[in-house]
Amino acid sequence: MLQEFKVDGLPMGVVKKGKYDIDPHAHDFNFFTMNGRCFPFVTPLEVNCGDTVRVRLGNAMENGHPIHIHGHQFYVSALDGNIIRPCNRMKKNTIYVASGETSDVEFLANNPGIWPFHCHIPHHMTNNMTDPTGGMFTTIVYK
Repeated sequence: MLQEFKVDGLPMGVVKKGKYDIDPHAHDFNFFTMNGRCFPFVTPLEVNCGDTVRVRLGNAMENGHPIHIHGHQFYVSALDGNIIRPCNRMKKNTIYVASGETSDVEFLANNPGIWPFHCHIPHHMTNNMTDPTGGMFTTIVYK
């Protein structure tokens, strides 16, 4: 699940592990998460070489997110729960997940390593303008 929040009370460039008070009515987001966590506190996507991996990306928030996977190409296998026939699937490495949408992507885990998997909007990967990476970012890790 892709999420975005406005966290009050932190100086720009500061992120600390813990729980935060969020402003549910804000539209100037400074925190971006995958499954409620921001990097480096997310759980990596662990894969085995040779596996076909399916990931469902859901966006319940206001802004869209171009989600990008390094080191792999994927096929879009479903949009909003509607299966796309294999002969009509598009090969990509980035997919735009708009507000209220779900996208299922599938890729062959055939390139061992540790690969970034993230929103491709720069400040969505930083959380509160931190340096280095944080935010809507995880990794694909081969077991």
